[in-house]
Amino acid sequence: MKILFVIESLDFADHIAISYLSAIAKQLNNLTYFCSLENSDLTSVVNDIKPDIIAYSANIAGFPKIINAHKEVKKLHNFISIMGGPQATFSPETFPESGMDSYCVGEGEYAFRDFIQRVKKKEPFDDVENLITKKNSNPVRPLIKNLDELPPADRDLVLSNSFLKNTPKKTFYTTRGCPFKCKYCCNNYYHKLYQGKGPIVRRFSVERIIQEIEDVRKKYRMDFIKFGDDLFVLKANAWLEEFVEKYSKRIGIPFNCYLRFDTVEEKLLKLLKKAGCFSVHLSLDSTSDYVREEMLGRKMRKVDVVEKLRSIRKYGINTWVNYMLAVPESTLQNDLETITISKKAKVTYPSYSTTDPIKGTELYRYCVERGYIDSSYQGDMSKCSERSPISCFSKKEKDIRHNIYLLGALISKLPYPFDKIAVLLIKVVPPNKIFKMMRKYFYEYSIRNTIFKIPR
Repeated sequence: MKILFVIESLDFADHIAISYLSAIAKQLNNLTYFCSLENSDLTSVVNDIKPDIIAYSANIAGFPKIINAHKEVKKLHNFISIMGGPQATFSPETFPESGMDSYCVGEGEYAFRDFIQRVKKKEPFDDVENLITKKNSNPVRPLIKNLDELPPADRDLVLSNSFLKNTPKKTFYTTRGCPFKCKYCCNNYYHKLYQGKGPIVRRFSVERIIQEIEDVRKKYRMDFIKFGDDLFVLKANAWLEEFVEKYSKRIGIPFNCYLRFDTVEEKLLKLLKKAGCFSVHLSLDSTSDYVREEMLGRKMRKVDVVEKLRSIRKYGINTWVNYMLAVPESTLQNDLETITISKKAKVTYPSYSTTDPIKGTELYRYCVERGYIDSSYQGDMSKCSERSPISCFSKKEKDIRHNIYLLGALISKLPYPFDKIAVLLIKVVPPNKIFKMMRKYFYEYSIRNTIFKIPR
């Protein structure tokens, strides 16, 4: 059979989920193809390939475009359709309006395997675990405990068919799942969905990851590596020690990964530095303990954030620290203090996002219950770079917070008294094109030179 994978658009990382699904499909002797609606016309692709199955992966923002494209090609060609990804998992109630033959909820490899086999045999797939169909809504199956039993991801599916084959940065994932349950994150929903279905956090073996990196490096440009795991490591353990030993000898490419403030320790930093860690991402979210722990549910042990950041920099590792602006019940002073703490801790790049409550999260329910957003609001992170959509803030407060998003990182680099003057400026001057331009250039410079070590 011919199976066409369709997404709405590509970011700067190939779509790892469909790479694993493609590997499953090829293991069953099927042909696989890739289409991004951002760069290709689905009608033309379908007319050319004539697929037996079209497998869509959709996030909430890309859902409308995918549905419109799907309905158009359905008029021209007969195929079986299935949709997975965040839209199917976190908004299963949208199945009737999608026009799909099936939704796949949650971890999809084995559900997709069963689905393909049923379609090939022309048998019904209404009872397949994880699938929603017109006749049934099935429970999810247990999570895959041993990730190494999966076939190697088909990285060629996307890399060889997109601009990513020539980009200097490549992304890899060593784990699945996040151990934490922050109120603004969909991982909280995932914990509930898979309660009693096995451990949420699972890790590939070191050798499996190293071989994947080696395979991609043989075929494509790779000057820098980003490990996209929600949390790369919690502590210096046997897995990390093996990783450091093999990565430093067989790969030796500078990389970036995600850590947590309350698990950073000297032994961990020494190992990461030895492996070639160039920069780390950390999230503080808010300078207010109450906002961070009660409103956002980011439960962290009390640590000296400034001291932790200085210890990271002591090892020559650059720091990206994320802050969430306009969190419900936060004050303007909380958000302005992010500039102060970034300056004091010499954060390499302070990153900002505007709070955009995602449907299905506890934060979303909190905002709806208090009338801060309407129940029809489709939070999907698409407004994280815009003014706050939450009604508990005045227009003036939203403008100042948006100015922090635009200029906070740059202001933290200014010497006294220019930093103080700049803070006064963003309090009185509304967001404008000049501020946006300044943010764009400083962000691009910082990402290329201080967070990702990317040659031109």
